[in-house]
Amino acid sequence: MDNKDTYLLNFKGYNFESSFVDADFLENLDDFEIRDDDVFIITFPKSGTIWTQQILSLIYFEGHRNRTEDLSTLDRIPFFEYNIRKTDFLNRPSPRLFCSHLPYYLVPKGLKSKKAKIIYVYRNPKDVMTSYFHFSNLVVRFEAGNDMEHFMKRFLDGNGTVGDWKHHLTVEQNERFDKIFQRNMKDLPLKFIWDLNEE
Repeated sequence: MDNKDTYLLNFKGYNFESSFVDADFLENLDDFEIRDDDVFIITFPKSGTIWTQQILSLIYFEGHRNRTEDLSTLDRIPFFEYNIRKTDFLNRPSPRLFCSHLPYYLVPKGLKSKKAKIIYVYRNPKDVMTSYFHFSNLVVRFEAGNDMEHFMKRFLDGNGTVGDWKHHLTVEQNERFDKIFQRNMKDLPLKFIWDLNEE
C-alpha cells in the first residue's frame, strides 16, 4: 500500500505529514525568532526522540520530577514543525524546549547563528529503518507494508515519509560520519565505495 500522495506534503525536498503540519509556518520557518536559551532536540524519526524528551523534561521541569505537575510531553517539549496543540511558541517562557525532525537545511537561520542548545540524537540507521518499518505498519496513514525490501529501498532513496537518513545531516557531518564508518569497517572483508574508488 502506497498512499504517500494523500498524506505527505513535500516542502523544499522534505516530506511532512500533511495533516499535522501548518504550511504557513513552514514558509516562515527561516525567520522564526530563536532565543539564546532555547533547547532543541533534533533527531531523525525513530532515533530516540521520546526518550530524550523525557530526560530533558526531568531535568528542566521540577513538577515532572516530583510528580506534582500533570503535563504531557508534548506540552513540555512540543514538536517544532508539528505544532499539534497550536502552542504560541513566541510567548513560551524561557528556556523554551522544542523537539524537531527537521534536517539542517530547514532549521531557522537563527538556530544556526545563536547560542541555542542543540541536542542531536543519532541512532544506527539499520535500527532506525527497522523501527520505522514496524512503526509504519502500526500507523495506518503511513506507507505500511509487510515487504521490508520495498520499505528499505524507499528509506534509502529518500522517498519515504521523511526523506532519507543521510541527508538529515550537513555535508560536513556526512563526511565526518563517512570517515568514522570507514575507519570502523576497514578490517571487514567487504568492498565499500571508497575501496572501489581507489582501485
